[in-house]
Amino acid sequence: MSELSRPANTASLQSSAFIFSAILADAHPLVVPMMIDQIGLAMESTAVPQMMEIAAGEHEMLRDQFVRIKAIEALGRMRATESSELLRSICEKREGLTHVEPAGLRAAAEDALAMIENRPTSARVRAAFESATQSSANFVVPRRYTRVPLESPLRAQIEQGAAGLARVKSISLGGAYLESLKKSTVGDAIKLEVRAGLKKIQFTAVVRNIGPDGNGIEFVHMKDEDREKLRKLVQRHLQF
Repeated sequence: MSELSRPANTASLQSSAFIFSAILADAHPLVVPMMIDQIGLAMESTAVPQMMEIAAGEHEMLRDQFVRIKAIEALGRMRATESSELLRSICEKREGLTHVEPAGLRAAAEDALAMIENRPTSARVRAAFESATQSSANFVVPRRYTRVPLESPLRAQIEQGAAGLARVKSISLGGAYLESLKKSTVGDAIKLEVRAGLKKIQFTAVVRNIGPDGNGIEFVHMKDEDREKLRKLVQRHLQF
C-alpha cells in the first residue's frame, strides 16, 4: 500500500485511489488512513458517498474516530459540497447542552467546511493541505500534508519497537521525521509520545523510510484529542 501511494504520475494516482476506495473496508487498520488520504488527494469523487458514510460514523466496519477524521479531511480536500450539511451537523449537533461529537471530530469538520466554502479564515487550513504541492516540487505527486520544519526539535519517547528517546525534526498532520540512534526497519509499528511544551501527544506510527540519522514515520492512529493537539501544533508553526 505504501508503494501504491507513491504513484509515478497523476493517472496512476487516480487509479490507485479508485482501487483503494473499492477495498477500503477489507484493508488492514494500519493502512486505512493512508488510503483515505490518497482518495482525497486524487479527488476521487466516486468515493464521496463512502467518505460521507465513514465521516458520519455509519459505516459497518470503519467507525474508529481517527478514520472518521481522515474521511472528513478527504471530503474537505475534494471540496465535496454535498457533504456540507453532514459536516455542519457534526459541528453543531447537541444533546441538551452537550455536543454529540467529540472536539477532534468537530474541529476536523469545521476545517473541512472552511475549505469547501473557501472562507477567508481557512488560510491556515489550506496551508496544511494545499501548499504541500509547493513543498514537494521535486515529487511528481505531492505529499499529502505540508511538512513543517521545527527550529527547536521536539522531544519524543518511543515506547514500542526500537524504544528510546528521539527528536522530532519536522512534523505534519500525516507524520514526522525522527532523529534517533535506534535502528528501525521500514514497516515497523511504534508507539510514540511527543512533548510540545506541557502537552503530550501520543501516536501509533509506522516507519515508512530510513534516513542517515533517523526515520520518516506515518501516523496511523491516535485519539481525537491527540489529533486536535497535533492540528494546533502544526498550524502554529506554519508559515504562509
